This record gives sequence, structure tokens and C-alpha cells, in this order.
Amino acid sequence: MKTSLKSALLAALIFATPAAALAGKDTLSAHHGEVWRIKKIGAPTQGFIQIRNTAASGDVLIGWDCPIADTTTLVDAKGKALQSLAIPAGQRVTLAADGPHLILQGTHFPIAMGSVVPCSLTFEQAGELAVYLNSIPAPRGG
Repeated sequence: MKTSLKSALLAALIFATPAAALAGKDTLSAHHGEVWRIKKIGAPTQGFIQIRNTAASGDVLIGWDCPIADTTTLVDAKGKALQSLAIPAGQRVTLAADGPHLILQGTHFPIAMGSVVPCSLTFEQAGELAVYLNSIPAPRGG
């Protein structure tokens, strides 16, 4: 009986890990992460995610990294690199193609349909948050 209970607890921990990683530090969470799939090694791609701040005070996104790429850059809607991004208290900020989003350059391998790309976001107050981007088809012409 003890072995079954330990196995059940271990299984619960394993299955809870991705959700727990997305939960942040009780005040910040990141959901619905997506990255455009690519077929060629080294090809650039874009990443998107919703960041929600339920804290009473704002926070600032100050760092980002997706280790599958040589560089990960946060850019605005026009492609200009950003140094940081405010996440106001009680609000949701969406990194999307028509707004701020991530650019992954020098990818180390193709991103196939169904792939999950791990990344991290760093905030001034909340610290580092692990996020996962699910691959989706790039829009036509993009």
C-alpha cells in the first residue's frame, strides 16, 4: 500500500509540474504560449504568450530566454527591440504578432507541429518564470 501511495504522489507531482511552472509566484502567470513552427535549422520564428499580473502592484518584464535559439529578443509591433515591458497591476499583457512579442533567431533545430518550446521570463519583483510555447502554423505569407 505504501508503494502505491508513493507512486501516486510521484505521478501527481510529474503531471502537476507544467501547470505549477506556469503558476508563477502567486501574482504573475503566463498562459497560452505559442511559437510559429519552422522547418529549417537557423530560421527565425516568433513567440507569443499572455502574462497576467494579479498583484496589487505592477511588475516589469526585464529578461527573456528561449534556449533553442542563439538569441531571444523582445520587440514591439514594428520590430524595434525593447529593454523591458511593464506589466500593470491587475492586468493582462499579451505578447502577440501585432504588439510586443519574442523573436527567436539562430534556432538550433526545426520546430515541428506539436513541439513544445521551453523559455523563461524574468521579472523585477517576481523573479524567473518558466513558460512553454506550443508550436502552431505560421500565418500564410509570414
